[in-house]
Amino acid sequence: MKKKFNVIQINGFRGMLTVAGIVICLFAGFVIFPGVVMKTLWNVMSMYVGLLPKIATIQGVLLWGIMVVGYLAFRRRGFFIEFKSANDLTGEEMEAVMRRIRIDRQTDIISKAFMRAKEIDTAAKEADENSDSEHNEVSEKEGWQ
Repeated sequence: MKKKFNVIQINGFRGMLTVAGIVICLFAGFVIFPGVVMKTLWNVMSMYVGLLPKIATIQGVLLWGIMVVGYLAFRRRGFFIEFKSANDLTGEEMEAVMRRIRIDRQTDIISKAFMRAKEIDTAAKEADENSDSEHNEVSEKEGWQ
């Protein structure tokens, strides 16, 4: 059975904004909202018990984090994150994926600008090295050290 090799590509500034929005929504949905619920439950319980202090939202988020970490640390099954290598791809398939990435990268304006800047930088370094070697040859011929 062959597994598919998925590539996530983010194009341009709009792509970065989209990823940032997704990350913020996930953070709010899985961290902030449960933290607010924990704060509310704690404060309602403290109202009835009378011995517990009231907590703020950040403390509710920390309480939620403690509960999640405690659950993950003390459950009997293994972790749900596994690290595996992509041994299922042949060399030809990997080359095809890398070719596709290069082609897509060439169509992206930002990547083009970075590639062009790298080419200019490389050319400038080569020109600088050539002028240094020519200067050294001239000074050796004239007896300069």
